[in-house]
Amino acid sequence: MPRLPSVEKGTQFAKALWNDTSGIILPYVTMMLVVIVGLSVLAVDGARLMSLQTQLQNGADALALAGAAELDRLPDAEKRARTAIERLLTNSTLFGAGASRTIKVSNIQFYRRLPASDASPMSAGTRATGSGDARFVAVTVKPVTLSTILPAAFFGGSSTITAARSAVAGFDQVVCGITPIYVCNPYETAGMTYDQATERLQHAAANPADQGRLLILRQYDANAPYTAANYGFLDAPTLGHDELSLIESLAVVRPAACFMQRGVNFRPGFLRPVREAFNVRFDIYEGSMSERYDNSNYRPAQNVRKGYVIASGDGGNVNACAARRGANWPIGSPPNQVTGLPLDNWDFKTYWEVNHEGTSPPSDLTDVPSRFRFYRYEIEGGYVADVSPGGESGAPACYTGGNLPAAAPDRRILYAAIINCQSLRLEGDAPSNVPVAAFGKFFLTLPLARAQTDLYVEMVGLVRPGDGVSYDVVQLYR
Repeated sequence: MPRLPSVEKGTQFAKALWNDTSGIILPYVTMMLVVIVGLSVLAVDGARLMSLQTQLQNGADALALAGAAELDRLPDAEKRARTAIERLLTNSTLFGAGASRTIKVSNIQFYRRLPASDASPMSAGTRATGSGDARFVAVTVKPVTLSTILPAAFFGGSSTITAARSAVAGFDQVVCGITPIYVCNPYETAGMTYDQATERLQHAAANPADQGRLLILRQYDANAPYTAANYGFLDAPTLGHDELSLIESLAVVRPAACFMQRGVNFRPGFLRPVREAFNVRFDIYEGSMSERYDNSNYRPAQNVRKGYVIASGDGGNVNACAARRGANWPIGSPPNQVTGLPLDNWDFKTYWEVNHEGTSPPSDLTDVPSRFRFYRYEIEGGYVADVSPGGESGAPACYTGGNLPAAAPDRRILYAAIINCQSLRLEGDAPSNVPVAAFGKFFLTLPLARAQTDLYVEMVGLVRPGDGVSYDVVQLYR
């Protein structure tokens, strides 16, 4: 029976289709296209996640650094750190506009010691007990959820991904080129906690009444307990350990040493010839300093008025460099009255009349000023060269080492590490790694008499970055 034409045509079409290979790649392309699109979407989601994580980490880093910059060990340090973080959060220019890009903080914690290993969690560190020992701040930002483009839910996965970040930053104050001395907090009393003593120091440093109070700093004696206003010396690898090296470091303009607030080392021993070191600031060069009068590294202050009498040399010539203490120094007495910056309850009007004869006391100093304020007033007002009845002026007469720069450092300012000696219960004459409550500035009011080791000073304030000796080290640790 002959084949039907339709059957033959169908058979021929089937054979032709079977033998046709021109479109064989199309099924593979169709399947691979799905895979390629999926991978592309996955890559986009990955890039979005990485971008989100970077933004969150940058935000956490910035917040931690802002908080750490306030950890100066003063009583309100933790409060200021939290405020700095909150203020940074409201800065829309940092994180951009829109609620979805706003970084929020979920946790802030303060630490005094980090874990020994970066691989250890922060819980292995030591939490701070208060602002006095808070050296590090850990900031954790709230997680942010991102909706994925890839429909992972079709395959049993999640259609959202969440990112969270944290950062740890720390602060330390470093001071360089300062007098290597420590002072036991003059405002600390027995029974105070560490924070109470530091708070009292902070208050005194900003209070004009406390700034005008004369302080007597007494060198620490190893046979006695540490008390308020004791002073001693700091050890540093760059300073020599013999007595002469220490005297040099006390006299020179910028000693080659740096000290960190986290801890300093006390230097043992009682130093009797401190007079020679400190008195170069008053244009007095004696003992081991007798040949330093022509060296600018040992220059005096711009104003060295100290209540001395100018003596006459051979042939009646006036020798300003041979000035000596007047009668009843430092107050002075008639008829050749002289006066330096006197002790407590001083009559600044008499001081002015004696040292600036023929001029009226300044009307803008209505209240009794601190000695430091008066000292600076003489410099800034051009009164240093005025001569007292004893022949003394405030201008240096012995120094021949060149011009005296008007810029810092002021040679009658002593920079010192202030230690809460009593609340720390320090023992021995050379404790190490002692935390510093703050670095302070003290105005040296009078030169030292022979064999004297007591320092008569006024509190000027605490060391700040603008003082030229302080360097705040704020850095990320995690």
